[in-house]
Amino acid sequence: MTPLEKADVQGLVVSGYARMHHARYVMLRVNTPTAARRRLVDLAERLTTAERAEWSGCVNVAFTGTGLAALGLRADELDTFAAPFREGMVLPHRQRLLGDTGSSAPSRWQWGHPGRTGASAGRLHVLLLLFAADQPDLQALDEDVVGRLTVGGAFEVVHTLNPEPLPGTQSLGGKFGVEHFGFADGMSQPVIAGTGQETGLGGDEARRQVVATGEFVLGYANGYGRVTPSPTVAGADFGRNGTYLVVRQLAQDVAGFNRYLAEATGDDTGVRRDEAIERLAAKLVGRWRSGTSLVRSPHRDDVDLAEDNGFGFAEVDPDGERCPIGAHTRRANPRDGQGDDAHRSIELANLHRIVRRGRVYGPAPRDPFTDDGRDRGLIFICVNANIDRQFEFIQHTWLNNRHFGGLYDEQDPLLGAGGTFTVPQEPFAGRIHGIPNFVTTRGGAYFFLPGVAALRCLGLLSR
Repeated sequence: MTPLEKADVQGLVVSGYARMHHARYVMLRVNTPTAARRRLVDLAERLTTAERAEWSGCVNVAFTGTGLAALGLRADELDTFAAPFREGMVLPHRQRLLGDTGSSAPSRWQWGHPGRTGASAGRLHVLLLLFAADQPDLQALDEDVVGRLTVGGAFEVVHTLNPEPLPGTQSLGGKFGVEHFGFADGMSQPVIAGTGQETGLGGDEARRQVVATGEFVLGYANGYGRVTPSPTVAGADFGRNGTYLVVRQLAQDVAGFNRYLAEATGDDTGVRRDEAIERLAAKLVGRWRSGTSLVRSPHRDDVDLAEDNGFGFAEVDPDGERCPIGAHTRRANPRDGQGDDAHRSIELANLHRIVRRGRVYGPAPRDPFTDDGRDRGLIFICVNANIDRQFEFIQHTWLNNRHFGGLYDEQDPLLGAGGTFTVPQEPFAGRIHGIPNFVTTRGGAYFFLPGVAALRCLGLLSR
């Protein structure tokens, strides 16, 4: 295995910066290409890498295809980048692929659509990711880094996303927080081979969790034992130690979710109402709110098992009697639960993994059953070296697939409006109809996150 060149890999690839509780995502436009490239040379020296410890503010940067073009890349060079990155997220076929239809259609987005003014896809060139331990440090970091980029009009800020920590966030095993529906988030992440994070993992645990370096970083062998095609700029390998980011703003209807749980359990008998609500919520998600898997504890939440992620479906729960086949987390990572060969299922599932780096935005609601009109949700960010085989495959083939795992006409219960959901139970399976849409896409784009050396070379282009 080729060692990961950590000093050249941006830190976001290997860390969610859990100790940096405050973040800001600044979107910029290139105004003056020559001046902008000069600013990037300086920025390259400020980037947080996979080698550098998190001790103060952390800085990472990524670019859209239109951004790289604005900085001077030629059409033939852009053609060496992955097709989804070049084409963008809003093409009609990709809207269907990702489920961005109806209320989630790009025409309704707040940012990321070429037909919109402001932070449209045509104006959105650069994503600057800033992280700090507290709000004053974040503000100082913003003023310093963004100030340097915008001086003299080299770049212009066009949009800002402000994730924020929720009150009462948890820190389970270094995971980051609780999302707005009340569930511990980040409980199931792959471990990238070559980062050192796989040290101590062995046997079944390593087989389930450790994924080839090249699935997340260009220039290394992927799960097929091959090196994913890498973009070329000025005749050189521009992609080495870089990767692709998927960024999506997902609004969550917290009041709608909780009201639906109450209504759907209104006729339960012999069970306390709060227990029935929690049970249904866990069935839809596939975990209890603490993060405990239904495979480990199917009947009640057990916080002592919240950090236990070393489970499979094949041996204990092949038919979804504990964790329903169509539950959100089982769709997002089916582990060993597809097909008759559990080991082969894990191998195949690991060809479609992503590393999630998202955070919540918006305030926690005072009353989880009342719509207060405030926008809140998740700023979804994921790292993957192959957008169509990883992120888009998960969205289309697992989450939005109505026949996933042998089901009939069911979608992800959190993402599929008007869907149905099967809950195995004795003596017959229960079936829920007309599940509303609880998550709406408000913006999104594909980005390229370069290695530090590639960013430096981009800044030194003479065009």
